[in-house]
Amino acid sequence: MVDDAPDGAPMRAGASPGPSATATEMVGPAAFRTETDGEVVIHVEGELDAQSGAHLRTLLTRAFEGSPTAVVVELAELDFIDSVGLSVLVAAHNRGEAEGIPFQLLDVSPPCRRVFEITRLVDVFDLR
Repeated sequence: MVDDAPDGAPMRAGASPGPSATATEMVGPAAFRTETDGEVVIHVEGELDAQSGAHLRTLLTRAFEGSPTAVVVELAELDFIDSVGLSVLVAAHNRGEAEGIPFQLLDVSPPCRRVFEITRLVDVFDLR
């Protein structure tokens, strides 16, 4: 679902910045915001597949380049994830470990959580 922000720019539902957020930007199926505490939050909705995975990869690369205190990906509104989407998240997890930056998945939707369980990635990721 896409709403209009007060200035008329499109924003996805749930992507509006909270009181501690400094900015929100849409890239493909995801919203990117940086919190004032240095944590980067990326909200993904819809489907995470080959096409949208490329957009998410771009956001995650930019997130890590900014030396955040943590990178969090919100997946509450994610309906579908395929192997490409999983590989993007695994690569981000690995980069976070290599750079000492916490990488977490937040509110993984039930259908997608099942994919993480089947692939045993629940043992790899910090699912909050």
